[in-house]
Amino acid sequence: MPDVTDLLVALVAGLGAGAMNAVVGAGTLITFPVLIALGLPPLVANVTSAVGIAPGNLFGAAAYRDVLLRPDVRRTAVTATAALIVGALIGVPLLLVLPPEAFTAIVPWLILSAGVLTLVQPWLTRRMRGTSAHSGEPRLVIVFVGVLLAGVYLSYFGAATGVITLTVLLYAGLSEIQAANAIKNLAGGIANVVAAVLFLVFAPVDIPLAIAVALGAAVGGLLGGRLAQRLSPAVFRWVIVAVAAIAAGYVLLT
Repeated sequence: MPDVTDLLVALVAGLGAGAMNAVVGAGTLITFPVLIALGLPPLVANVTSAVGIAPGNLFGAAAYRDVLLRPDVRRTAVTATAALIVGALIGVPLLLVLPPEAFTAIVPWLILSAGVLTLVQPWLTRRMRGTSAHSGEPRLVIVFVGVLLAGVYLSYFGAATGVITLTVLLYAGLSEIQAANAIKNLAGGIANVVAAVLFLVFAPVDIPLAIAVALGAAVGGLLGGRLAQRLSPAVFRWVIVAVAAIAAGYVLLT
């Protein structure tokens, strides 16, 4: 049973992770090493982190409720959420069966590439379409397949899943980065809850620490969602690149 100090540390880590996830993603980079430092084995720390940060994206999505209710956003949000849930259901058994080395070779470069692609997405989109803007709906098949793969990764480790999901949504044709972030928060929140339920049943979750992280993540998610909406698209993209670089570096080093 963790002591009060451990619970407070986990609470603060959850607060930071929830805010980070609501803005762009990679909150696991805060909670996972903190839980390791508190004495949890890697697998226990991973699943405890996953359970704890689950509410963060949902509270971040609540800050975007006006955006998510827009008709032009709703279909994409439903498609992305379904895809992320399916991917998460595939990823949970992979986490419990496969060795960590299964993803270590490709994951850092996947995260870093997603960050860079998000930065250059407006230029590439204009170049490919020969127009200054794209007003059509996102291509839902691309959304489903791309976000499903992100969902597999979400359950396996999850750091920077938000970056990958944002990249998929933008390249599928969603022109507004704030709308993409709203969908990312909703889909990620629901998929994380699904994965959390499975982990609670089948994995060795440290319940007291998970609850402490969850309380912090809920508050952090709400604050982070409001902060994200104040960022200009250009600044938002650079934040994504910075988080992607940190996440990729962390995975490479560890």
